[in-house]
Amino acid sequence: EIDYRRWYAAWDLQRDYWTIVGPATKEEYDRLSRVKLQLLIDLGLTPHGKVLDVGCGTGLLTAALYDFLSECGRYVGADISPEAIAFCRSRFPRPNFSFHVSEMTRLPALTERFDFIVFFSVFTHTYPRETALLLHQASRLLADGGLIFADLFTAPLIEEYDGDRSAVEINPDYLMCLLEGSGLHADLIDMQPRPRLGQRLFYRFTRAL
Repeated sequence: EIDYRRWYAAWDLQRDYWTIVGPATKEEYDRLSRVKLQLLIDLGLTPHGKVLDVGCGTGLLTAALYDFLSECGRYVGADISPEAIAFCRSRFPRPNFSFHVSEMTRLPALTERFDFIVFFSVFTHTYPRETALLLHQASRLLADGGLIFADLFTAPLIEEYDGDRSAVEINPDYLMCLLEGSGLHADLIDMQPRPRLGQRLFYRFTRAL
């Protein structure tokens, strides 16, 4: 099992804040930041939107939202690493941006509601019941008409899930069974092939009518 807290604690984020969240270079980090923002814009995000970014890491999405969101907008980043949260607080000091330490299966104790709750590359590292639990919690923080965006690795031929925290593959039908009673409706909006037989699926979750 990967210990992300220990990994962050040993990392020099001032020297390199991009590799730890995936990109090999700062240029790739900046490019992916813009790609993520455009994806949310395509889903309806406006400069006045309120965004909860779960698993914000070192601010890959935050960097693009920093200049995009207006003073009426709101951004909250959450991550299990205190070092990542401290880094983001110092790097993104706008008054309508805030950061909170979360747990692997527990979101911060927030009272406000959000138009967008995003889980970029979070459910690729959580087990199915953890994923369902986080989605249940997120649904309670969702504003009317809001949406939850998430991506996950899937392998339809496995019974429930396979892998460890470095890469968890989920049977998508099994995950939907775990979400019964959550009040969430899932729409598949994109998919990308992965090596072997799996895929990366991108979902939009909304409150079911």
